[in-house]
Amino acid sequence: MDFSKETPIMVEAFHYDLNEEPRVANDVNVAFSKATKNNEDGTTDSGQGGSYFEVSVTFDVAPHPGFFTVSGKISQIVMLKDYYGEGDDLDPNDYRLLSRPLVEYIETLTYQVTQITLDEPVNLNFQANF
Repeated sequence: MDFSKETPIMVEAFHYDLNEEPRVANDVNVAFSKATKNNEDGTTDSGQGGSYFEVSVTFDVAPHPGFFTVSGKISQIVMLKDYYGEGDDLDPNDYRLLSRPLVEYIETLTYQVTQITLDEPVNLNFQANF
């Protein structure tokens, strides 16, 4: 599948919390919905070369042994070139390809925050649920 990233990755929410009691969680969910792109001149682009989609990842992760939790939502608008469907007929590999940069962003943010807060970075390595 040929696609282009139409917006930078947007961190809509990112929370880091120390847990009062150990807790383990690994909820990483991808949402994929049709979108429009707003142009710099204030007009909207209806997608003449393909359809626009918002790829968003919501997450609530508390890695073992559960001393902290990261949660939030990260999203990005992409254009699927020469595709005009609703998105429900895409191959699971396409979903992985489109969401992986967002998941990597979560992993990077977590690594950086834990390096500062815990004085030892935590390297997450997880897969999104589809």
